Amino acid sequence: MRNKKVFLLMGLLLVALAATAVFVIRYQKRVHQPEVIEPEVFEKLKVDPDLLIGLWRSGSMYYRYNADGTGLTWDAAEDIKEEEASHFTWTVDKTLFTHLHKMEISDAIIPKQYHITKLTLQTLAYEDEFGVTAVYEKVE
Repeated sequence: MRNKKVFLLMGLLLVALAATAVFVIRYQKRVHQPEVIEPEVFEKLKVDPDLLIGLWRSGSMYYRYNADGTGLTWDAAEDIKEEEASHFTWTVDKTLFTHLHKMEISDAIIPKQYHITKLTLQTLAYEDEFGVTAVYEKVE
């Protein structure tokens, strides 16, 4: 009788060990196996910088992006017109959107980087490194 109990307990222990081994193997494959990203996924992460060219507005803030990579920005609420706007250059690499603002007084260059989250013929949306988002509508 005692032998039967020992064999039964050993059998249950072997079944439990086998189940644990199967669980660990499946868990490791699911957690530790790197995700394969197909090349076409990267293509979706690019935006067409030609869509930026033109005048964009959000509230009283205006940005003009020119085809040569230069731009202007001004705030109409501060009674600034396009002729008095601040100059900058811009580039787009996939979704990384960079503005290089030239300071008028010291000629220092102030870089600002954003990630474009949406760019269509009518809408430009991006966010900075702190998660602050901006949405602009195309004026012309």
